[in-house]
Order: sequence, then C-alpha cells, then structure tokens
Amino acid sequence: MFLSQKFLLASSALLLAGLPALAGEESNPVAPPAKPMAVVKCPGITSVPFTADAEQALPMTVVGSLHCGETVGVLSEDEGYTARIRTPDGKEGYVAIMYLAPASAAPAAAELQPSIATPVNGVVRWEADAPGCAEFLSHGRRVESITANGITVQVSLQDTGWKFRANVAISNGSDTPVSVMPGIVTLDELQPNLRTLGPADSQMIAHTSTHQVLWTASTATPSPSTSAFKLLHISDSDRLRTPPTPDYMSPHMALASDRPGPFARTESIDVESIILKPTSLSPGQKTAGVMWFSRDANARELSVRVPAGDTVFDFSFSFHQKK
Repeated sequence: MFLSQKFLLASSALLLAGLPALAGEESNPVAPPAKPMAVVKCPGITSVPFTADAEQALPMTVVGSLHCGETVGVLSEDEGYTARIRTPDGKEGYVAIMYLAPASAAPAAAELQPSIATPVNGVVRWEADAPGCAEFLSHGRRVESITANGITVQVSLQDTGWKFRANVAISNGSDTPVSVMPGIVTLDELQPNLRTLGPADSQMIAHTSTHQVLWTASTATPSPSTSAFKLLHISDSDRLRTPPTPDYMSPHMALASDRPGPFARTESIDVESIILKPTSLSPGQKTAGVMWFSRDANARELSVRVPAGDTVFDFSFSFHQKK
C-alpha cells in the first residue's frame, strides 16, 4: 500500500515536534494526528470515479468523480484494493489505491503525463511499448492492453484445439457511457490466409458437452510486426514484470485446463456465466467475458478488433505453429 506505517509515524512525529514543550507536566493533551492527504493520479484517463462500495463490485454505486491532481483526505486504507477517501467538499467514498499518491509526491506526479494511445481515423492499434499500450500476464496468459479516450480494452487469445478463444475486458474511465456489443467484435486471420474467422454461437458453446471450450492448447503472443521493443533492447521478462495498467480480466475466465487429456480439469463450470455479454458501461464500470471463434490450425498472424465508444481497438497476435 502506498501509505506505509513509516509514513503515518512520520506524520505523527512532525505533529508532536510542532507542539510546545511544557516541562514539569506529567501529561500533555495531544491532538490526534491529521488524516494523511493523497493526490489523485490518472494513468491514461481524464478522471477517476469513487464509489460507495469498498469492493467496487458490479453494479457499482458511483458517488462522484475525481480529477487529476486533486487532493483528498485518506480516512482508511485497510480495505485491500481500495482506500476510503474524503473530498474537499465533504463527499466520502472508496477509490482504488492505484489512483492515489502521497501528497508529498504531488510535484513529481504532476510532471508525469498520462500515457494514452492516439486513434487514427477512429482506430487505435496495439504496438509494443507505444503510448497507451501495455502487455502483461494474467493467470498465465499474455494480455495486450490499450487505453485511449478514457477507455481501456484488454484482450488475450488462446487456441483450444477446437476453437479460438478470446478473453476480452473493457473498463470505462471516460465521462460518458460505453456500449459493449460482442456481435461486432471480430477475429481476422492475416497470415497465411486473409479471411475473417466467424464467431461461434454462444448458446451452442454454453451447452456443449465437452470441456474443450475451456482448454488452452496454446496462447497467442504479440505479432512480430508490433514488437518494437526488440529494437529498444528491452527484455521480454522486463516488459511483463509489472503491468503499467490494472488487470481487468475476470478471475472466473481462468477456469481452464492447460493440458487436455485425462488430467484435464473436470469440475462443473458455468460457461454461460463467463460469456462476454452486451451491456452499457457507465463511467467507472467495467466488464469482462469470453468469446469463441472458428479455428484455422495453420493460422499464424491474427487480429482481434473490439469497438468501444467511438474507437476500434485493434490487437495483433501470433501463433507459432509447429512444423
């Protein structure tokens, strides 16, 4: 947590040091230490919502919105993921700790500009180490992430040996609602053939009698054409060590076996509950789900396109086919 015990002790020590010494008195009334202050930091978004719910579970009750550089009081930070804060106008609620920095770090935080991707003709494409683009591991799977126009979209792609499976997460950090429409999410094969791989019927997938829809035979990696990091001599392990953006992938989507066969996981999984569903995300809300697409065993280069808001988020993936 960013507000360490040392930080609180230091605040108390400074307060005590400022009180006049009264010799000869056995007890001296001491005012309680002031609540620590924090500055709102915005990683690629224009504002940060705070909620009435400490866990920020859906459906969230959004209390208000915090702006970059705004100073708030921290009432408590023992909720784990969130801290309870109070705004200058007296509103109280919970905000993710990752959006807060100690007030003493305000000048440094103000110098850091949010990293966002810039759409071109309404399309923003994932590129390694480009502004607004990130890559990290989520439950052992490579995830590509793009933040643009206050919206973050994250995608990972797996080959089940029967279908291609895409895990998709969308977080709305903008000031307006964002529609999520799985029906217009596309998967295109770029090499060796140029064609669209149609989506599988979600109801058919949900009622299939095989667990193969949840298997992971292989996980796609970023396309070599987008791996600019090789020119910058940045190691793969360094790029995946600390994600610069939150992981919005739902842990429920990780219920899959990495080894098809007699040792595959066989517990009952409600596939329908993890399917990406159409919805409208209010500011501060997020959603995640799974989609399945037709599979080409020879596919090497693929593109997943996720429209969100007024922007199309384009992700490039690659499978290393065995000869």
